[in-house]
Amino acid sequence: MTNKEQIQQEIERTLLSLDETKRAEANPFLFTRIMARMQRQNGWEKITSFISRPAIALSALIVVMGVNALVIFNPGTRETSQTESIAVSGITDEYNMTFATISDYENTEENELYQK
Repeated sequence: MTNKEQIQQEIERTLLSLDETKRAEANPFLFTRIMARMQRQNGWEKITSFISRPAIALSALIVVMGVNALVIFNPGTRETSQTESIAVSGITDEYNMTFATISDYENTEENELYQK
């Protein structure tokens, strides 16, 4: 037998085996279960469907923008921060404190190394 004949016989056997196969059958209740699952909504789906309503989304957006405007334009917050900075500067002047940061410390070491 040649290689072509072997291939042809293999093709014949495969086609004959396909003729004997039956159509796959699903569980009779599978379609019912799939449809029930598609129609059932879980908690997150209910919440997202409620929030995605235009009236709710617009109301939430207006509330968030209002809170942001209050925080930005509230004059009481600026006075408090100025008072705190005055108090801190008064303490540092009273005790004549100077604060060195880590970057200042690192920079002074590097400068000393370069100067040597």
